[in-house]
Amino acid sequence: MLKHKAKWRIIAAGIIGNVIEYYDFALIGFLATVMGQLFFPSNDPFISILGSLGAFAAGMVMRPIGAIFFGHIGDKVNRKYALFGSLAMMAFPTFFIGFLPTYAQVGILAPILLVILRMIQGFSVGGEYSSSIVYLIEESPKENQNLYGSFVSLGAKLGMAIGSAVCTLLLFMYGEQEMVSWAWRVPFLFSIVLTIIGFMLRKNLESGYEAIESKEIPLFEIMKNYRSLFWYFLIMASAIWIFYYTLFIYLPLWLETYGGLTKEVASRLNTFSIALGVVLIPLMAMIADKIGSKKVIHISFLFTFVLIIPLFWLMSKGDIIMSSVAIFVMTILLCSAQAPIFALCVNAIDKHGYRASFTALILGIASGIVGGTTPAIMATLTKITSLFFAPALLIMSAISLYFFYAIKNIKF
Repeated sequence: MLKHKAKWRIIAAGIIGNVIEYYDFALIGFLATVMGQLFFPSNDPFISILGSLGAFAAGMVMRPIGAIFFGHIGDKVNRKYALFGSLAMMAFPTFFIGFLPTYAQVGILAPILLVILRMIQGFSVGGEYSSSIVYLIEESPKENQNLYGSFVSLGAKLGMAIGSAVCTLLLFMYGEQEMVSWAWRVPFLFSIVLTIIGFMLRKNLESGYEAIESKEIPLFEIMKNYRSLFWYFLIMASAIWIFYYTLFIYLPLWLETYGGLTKEVASRLNTFSIALGVVLIPLMAMIADKIGSKKVIHISFLFTFVLIIPLFWLMSKGDIIMSSVAIFVMTILLCSAQAPIFALCVNAIDKHGYRASFTALILGIASGIVGGTTPAIMATLTKITSLFFAPALLIMSAISLYFFYAIKNIKF
């Protein structure tokens, strides 16, 4: 597929930050119950879990701010400076979480420190994600832009697979009691290995982008001249990331609470879905390169709208096989929608000097504010309504909003 070793280095350098980023997200999702007990203790387990997911959301809300900051650097200075700066600022908070004292040790200071580290990380992650997407697509052959863009998501899946696998291994080796006692720190400390690899890959990073001398501020120009396009892509991306964080972050917790499965079984299914995504993302991207990005996304959205409630019904039966089938289908649907979004977003604006800012703004808000708050919102919505399929309703609502806006405002 790729003819030159340099291309492999470009891909590796582009995705390593996302490997680290989503490694951390996997830890937060997998260890939500544990982190809730240690940092947000409460007599009500739901409140503890909500506190843990709230800390996750706090970091994610910072993503649009970081995305705008690093997107501006990418457009006005150079893509490689945005990539290196975001990696340096993103990697260390994950490592330092492994050293944090718990609520039992220092009281309210523990959750405050956790939230601060999550916010620092969220700020840098916002720049890392969008910068790597723009970098990969601009360095790719035109006929393979969806494929190259999908490697960012592939890196995310790899990171989540590593995080989920590390946690599953520790749980198998030490059990839940030791995980709560001390073993929860190990996955966060292990992140330093990924960080070192990241700096080695990006040490001699090269980019063909050259910024044009201009007094224009890309963000202001986008909101002035591309407002309709901005809302179109924001709604599309938001629908995708609501689905994404439902499947990979919230679902393991849902399977424990409403699916009648143990934590260990839920974690195995989560690892299975992530590993499946690693295979499906480039496959769906290649299909999109052949038949068109929008067509693949629209087909995925239509099938998701029809099937999502039946899939949650299958998972509510407490049967491992039925849950596996449902998760298999959900992963196919999600990867079909997500794989083409990256190249589509980067190429949406014809002005080269606005690309990083536009992509950063769209994906920063969609994956940060919308996607990042999804697990906490879904946990609350399911608790309040007592409807096991409440997450499905939220996904359906987002897809409906996309089609309504697209038909009304954009050439469909």
